[in-house]
Amino acid sequence: MKDQCVCISGSTHGIGYGIAEAFAKKGARLVINSHLDDNGALKKLSDMTECHYVKSDLSTVAGAEYFVDKSFELLGNLDTLVNNAGTFLDQDFENISEENFNKTINLNVRGYMFASKAFAKKITQNNKNKSILCIGSSNSKAAEKNSVIYDTSKGAVLMMIRSLAISLAEKNIRVNGIGPGILETPLTKDGLEKGNNKQVLKSQIPLGRIGLPKDIGGAAVFLSSEEAEYITGQMLYIDGGILANQMNWDETLL
Repeated sequence: MKDQCVCISGSTHGIGYGIAEAFAKKGARLVINSHLDDNGALKKLSDMTECHYVKSDLSTVAGAEYFVDKSFELLGNLDTLVNNAGTFLDQDFENISEENFNKTINLNVRGYMFASKAFAKKITQNNKNKSILCIGSSNSKAAEKNSVIYDTSKGAVLMMIRSLAISLAEKNIRVNGIGPGILETPLTKDGLEKGNNKQVLKSQIPLGRIGLPKDIGGAAVFLSSEEAEYITGQMLYIDGGILANQMNWDETLL
């Protein structure tokens, strides 16, 4: 893993930063990204490893291509692309707007697709352990009420992983995903702190806690490593057991 060249979209906070930190601790060389400023992430990661920052909007084709091309230029090579930049703009189904639909699909799906395309173009036939990692969600597999746009986007990510894995296998590019469950991030902070939401959610998670970005980082490093060289087209769900859990007959939960 030392000196592996990795670029991670949407990586100045939350899940993306947790992934970047895990790679940094293993000595990988990094490019991090946001469409805003670096949020202090560049300095913190640079204390651990070589790290660069590329400001780019991954919801546009041009932005996705620029991020990958600039990352390759800065590092001189790329081994792993982590597609992480994403958003959710949940609304009641009856109130879904075209604007929120477009914003979600453009970032959560279009950005992944065209960053992956730009990455694949950089990879020669004679390569070793090149990979793409897409951050999906437990919502890739199980729906959430009034989360139709987000669920749709993450369902698309699941099939994108499988299709890209087949399409890029001849170039020896592996494509896998991670599907986080409920995590404490800047995107979920307000919702988790509202009322009794956190306790209600924890009571439904078999491992009894809300996940953290660091829970995702180690899995990302593994799926990008030589130890995972025969794994492709897979989504690893890291959700504390949410998707494994059936309805509970325990009356104490009422």
